Amino acid sequence: MMDLVSPLLALCSMIATPQGDQPARLLSFDRLEARLDDPDLRILDVRPRDSYDAGHIPGALWVDASAVEATASVPGALEDPKAWGDWAAGLGLGPDTAVYVYDANRQKDAARFWWLLSYLGVEEVGLIDGGFPLWQSEGRPVSTDEPEVDPRPFPVRLRPDRYASRSDVLDAIESGSAQVVDARSEAEHLGEEARSTRGGRVPTACHLEWATLVDEQGRFLPEEAIRPRLEAIGLEPGRPVITHCQGGGRASVDAFVLQRLGFPSRNYYLGWSDWGNAGETPVESGAAPRRP
Repeated sequence: MMDLVSPLLALCSMIATPQGDQPARLLSFDRLEARLDDPDLRILDVRPRDSYDAGHIPGALWVDASAVEATASVPGALEDPKAWGDWAAGLGLGPDTAVYVYDANRQKDAARFWWLLSYLGVEEVGLIDGGFPLWQSEGRPVSTDEPEVDPRPFPVRLRPDRYASRSDVLDAIESGSAQVVDARSEAEHLGEEARSTRGGRVPTACHLEWATLVDEQGRFLPEEAIRPRLEAIGLEPGRPVITHCQGGGRASVDAFVLQRLGFPSRNYYLGWSDWGNAGETPVESGAAPRRP
């Protein structure tokens, strides 16, 4: 089967990012299948345990996504390198290990882990372009064997260029140092659906719903389908962005896509669960006002 490399992948492989950083990596099914025996490849399956047990990509290690999500949502948890080092040790990562993640939820769960591992300092981490149901439907290899992984200390190096706090978002609003990108639904963005004490959006935030960047099979849309939309919402090429949603996952999809397209991206991981429950943060609702 030919490896069809999208224009997005081809272009973004050539984009230089600040400080020598590498763009977010996207691995096609064909390239993944060719590397299944690579000892320096760690594949992470972040689907529910029963789905993993029923069949997974050969060599994939199951990770308890719900437990990690719960831990990361606790205020202050993302600033605790020791706790994350203890967790990452179970992944058995070496200095040359490449990590790729997949799910069956249109990348929303996988992207969360891509962002987290990137933030913790994993050098090569990316996503697999398509979910497990598509992999299986194409007749690709499936296994029920669980790999044995020896725990290995992982030196966590928290990357502030990946993470944004509430104060960082406030600064972005006031100084224009970054464009705030809202990955939630339109109803949440407009304030018609509130999942926190207050509904609405961060002032100046533009709307780029995560689900519009990925097809139903979990494959990312090509660059030519995304670039015009970024221009329409006012994103300037190469300008830093801060993505957010309610609690990190949807914003990670936006951050992945924007990082690949040359936008230095930070994730306001606590997102609206933090902003919408804080009484002093500014909030807009309804149709967006015209900006000067």
